[in-house]
Amino acid sequence: MFRIFKAELFKCRHNMSFFLSLLAAVPLGVLYCVICELDKTLSMAEILSGVVSYYNIFFIIMITMYVTNDYEKGTIKAIMSSGVSKSKIYFGRLMVSIFISEIMFVLAFAGAYAWGFFKGIPLVSEAMPWTVFEFAESVGVQMLIVAVYAMLGYFISVLIKKQMPAMIVAIAVINFEPLLIGKASELLGKDLSILDFNSMIEQIEMLNLSGSVLIGTGAFALVVFFLTFVIGTTVFKHRDI
Repeated sequence: MFRIFKAELFKCRHNMSFFLSLLAAVPLGVLYCVICELDKTLSMAEILSGVVSYYNIFFIIMITMYVTNDYEKGTIKAIMSSGVSKSKIYFGRLMVSIFISEIMFVLAFAGAYAWGFFKGIPLVSEAMPWTVFEFAESVGVQMLIVAVYAMLGYFISVLIKKQMPAMIVAIAVINFEPLLIGKASELLGKDLSILDFNSMIEQIEMLNLSGSVLIGTGAFALVVFFLTFVIGTTVFKHRDI
């Protein structure tokens, strides 16, 4: 698995389009902060708590490009002939997907923070007197959400294999997830709102990091990992490449 992880990172480092896309994360973060700066009542804590929701489609597109590129160019066959088991290949490439997604998030976050610092936007406000711990908590939850985006994008890309259809389906799944959770709650007669992804993100943006938000985010991430890994590895192992 570590062998696959290193090989995939090496491939990413030597892919110019991928490298340029990573660099684009910083100015995208700056752009996000510039837009938010139009509302003079917002503090940096409030602005930075919304980075993940503002660029969720960007993360999804990058992951689907990374995964489907091997299928469309046929290089996945070389990976399969490396002698590593299919389950390790699936997991290793999943870890790379999460890793590069987190890098993109950190770069976008850094770009937004740097611009806010340069413009002198106050870190907190009287209405939202955040502590350092609460600020770090917000960053941690957003990074967990980025990992969920990566897992979903990777899983859908492996199933579909074609770049554009995979992007469309992944974006649709992210946007319609609250509707699916609502329908599941009705069918099961259970309150599954803790798994409503959009609701969690909205609470993070409102700086409402209660225990239920943290538990909900963690529970959602575990559910997504378990389902996508079990189904994904099963399909990957039994499909002809």
